[in-house]
Amino acid sequence: MKVWPDMKKTNRRWRVLLAGGGTAGHLYPGLAVAEALVELEPDLEVAFSVTSRAIDRCVLELESYRTHYEDVLGFSPRPWHWPKFTMRYLAALRHAKELLRDFSPQAVVGLGGFGSFAPVYQAQRMGLPSFVLNPDVAVGRANKRLAARATVLFAQFAETASSIQSRGRKEVVGCPIRSRFLTATPEQGHRLLGTDPARKLLLVAPGSSGAKTVNAAMVLLASRLKHLAGWQVVHVTGRSMYQRVRQEIPASVEHYQVRDYVDDMPAAFAAADLVLSRAGAGTVAELTAVGLPSVLMPYPFHRDQHQRHHAEILARAGAAVMVTDAVDPLQNADALWKVLPVLMEDDARRSNMAESARSLGKPQAAHSVAQGILDVLKR
Repeated sequence: MKVWPDMKKTNRRWRVLLAGGGTAGHLYPGLAVAEALVELEPDLEVAFSVTSRAIDRCVLELESYRTHYEDVLGFSPRPWHWPKFTMRYLAALRHAKELLRDFSPQAVVGLGGFGSFAPVYQAQRMGLPSFVLNPDVAVGRANKRLAARATVLFAQFAETASSIQSRGRKEVVGCPIRSRFLTATPEQGHRLLGTDPARKLLLVAPGSSGAKTVNAAMVLLASRLKHLAGWQVVHVTGRSMYQRVRQEIPASVEHYQVRDYVDDMPAAFAAADLVLSRAGAGTVAELTAVGLPSVLMPYPFHRDQHQRHHAEILARAGAAVMVTDAVDPLQNADALWKVLPVLMEDDARRSNMAESARSLGKPQAAHSVAQGILDVLKR
């Protein structure tokens, strides 16, 4: 590989490489940290090393940061996948070494996921300060290994910090969210979505990659929801599910909008009165930072069930209602129908849930992480 010419060293005082990706949940906290770093230290440049997945390109190509895309694979327990995994892994290590040599960062930040491993591992071998961001309660394979040698581990939950081994410092700061979540207005959200400000808004946003089980349940519920007076629905399906969902929602359902993707989710959140979503670390951080009541359907297929842990934290605090994803569309639709009308018709309960959510929020997490990085660099 030849490192892209625009990844060569610049004359900025500080250069920081953020590495990770593969999911929006890894990318958006990284963007929040990047934003905070540049705000706190204008003479600092941020670059990204991410995976070649479509979501990485979709998110990063909207930004102005210099970006390297690496064609990496996550580890699979299936032996017949190991040769291809090994080849990609060794290539990623070589490319990361070249990237670090050319960009010459003073620090590397791991955002989690298999895309973070090679750059952070090589930085640690070179003696560079390294930082690991772990927003989830659980710790993935990459972060578990990298955190052991990290200068600082930043965690969203105290349970994470206490369960992971690290030679460096461990700080519980929350999950970084973009500042736009704190400044977007309902008017901007309704204008973006083309929705009616006079109607309350249920925002269904199960994830940028599309959540088949949630989308399938909403297809079954769409006709029922139209009977809830004064409400409208914006259903963000994810691009892979859009055409199918759009075709299956009856044309007779009014005030029900289907979208494949929303590139300004902070504005959409600002317009929403209730959110139905998965329970990824970034999502729960955003919901609590802005104080939004939610119905959470944790992703059911993770071995460690970390999304369920996130949802339980909000549910115990009264900030959310958790609905178990039974995978079967009919069961999910029935379970959601027992919850959604109750919340949509009870303004006082949603208001109390919003306050409970806000009490859990750590909206300054991005600045805490950025300041922690800068403190190490300036010592």
